[in-house]
Amino acid sequence: MSKLASPAPSAPQPARLINTLKSRYLQPNSSSLFYLSALVVNIGNYGFNLLLGRWLGPAAFSDLSLIITLFLGLTFVTTGLQQTAAKFAASYAGQNNAQGISNVRTWLMRRAWLVGGLCLLALTLGAPAWQAFFNTQSSILFVCLGLAIPFYFAQGIDRGILQGQTRFDRLSASYQAEMWSRLVVAFALVALGWGALGGGIGLALSILATWWVARAAGWHLPASVAPSADELSQYKRIIVAIAWAEIGLILINNSDVLLVKRFFEAEQAGYYAALSLIGRVVFFATSAASVTLFAQAAQRQARGEAHRPLLWRNLGLVSVISLVIVLACVIMPNFIVQVLFGEAYMAIAGLLWQYALATALFAASNIVINYQLALGHQRSAVLSLIAGVLQVVLISLFHASLDQVVLIQICLMSVLFIAVLGLESKSATR
Repeated sequence: MSKLASPAPSAPQPARLINTLKSRYLQPNSSSLFYLSALVVNIGNYGFNLLLGRWLGPAAFSDLSLIITLFLGLTFVTTGLQQTAAKFAASYAGQNNAQGISNVRTWLMRRAWLVGGLCLLALTLGAPAWQAFFNTQSSILFVCLGLAIPFYFAQGIDRGILQGQTRFDRLSASYQAEMWSRLVVAFALVALGWGALGGGIGLALSILATWWVARAAGWHLPASVAPSADELSQYKRIIVAIAWAEIGLILINNSDVLLVKRFFEAEQAGYYAALSLIGRVVFFATSAASVTLFAQAAQRQARGEAHRPLLWRNLGLVSVISLVIVLACVIMPNFIVQVLFGEAYMAIAGLLWQYALATALFAASNIVINYQLALGHQRSAVLSLIAGVLQVVLISLFHASLDQVVLIQICLMSVLFIAVLGLESKSATR
């Protein structure tokens, strides 16, 4: 009877476990580097707002905060274009279809420059009217924003192409360029006495910087051809779904600041601008999760691979980060406000944990919504839009105090999270 060959000796169990952990969590890759880059960028952007809030004081900071909020408000166009580009770039990348990526990039880019040009005219020609409506000290801030908007829309598409191809290294570089140029220019101009206008110019020039870096998305793509009728139909369907979600996101994330600026005195609006900035650290800290989840889920769907574990992994990550930040706001609100904004803003300390909770609920909802959009599903996007519209309506009707404004958001975000989670659970059982 022949002797069976002995199997090759395997590594001891502890060694195998260590190797598994190292390969899964410690080896550098573009995704993990993007998380690290996003952390640096968010800290930089946060520092931009915090330091300018300290230097300018509540009244002047409310003007700059308004321009930043309008800029973020226009991200419903930029992010809509970026998410659409990312969705198709991810699907085409999963099929190794470079031609499809080139086609969708060109088709979206033409529309981005057109819409951007219209926004430029609306903001620059209407600057005096915007100044009167929002009670700002100068109209030039609106001109600065208007001149940068076409480039902002265009860079969103290239960021989406990079995101969809999971080229997170170059995507990270575009965010780094935006953050550092904004810090350097804005701080220099404010230090020279330009006030809120210096911050606005820094914001505008940072958009040009990120557009310049993100252009690399199209360098190695083939020449585009006109998309087919079927492709056009898919483009439009996804754009509509993403537009619903992004309009809802922008309304939820920014309408409160605009409405407070409209209905409250300048000092109260400045307090609220600081409150929203501190509370939104939850959203800033978890934003990288939705970016990577969207691209990875879309690619896995295109390849026929399992993708639901990505949702639960990212939702768990967001929940842990959010819980830590909310607890910190509960335990030491005075310390946080004192360190970040100073004694002049201590009136907002009592509201800090409540605003952070509302933002945490929205951040968790946004993870589920982005996952659904990556798969081409539209229903959660409609829920986001409904929540955003309701926030505008309710705050417009009920704004007796800042406490009331924050309470409205907690209630709405709780309902939104329960609704999108229930919708996802229902779709998973089909």
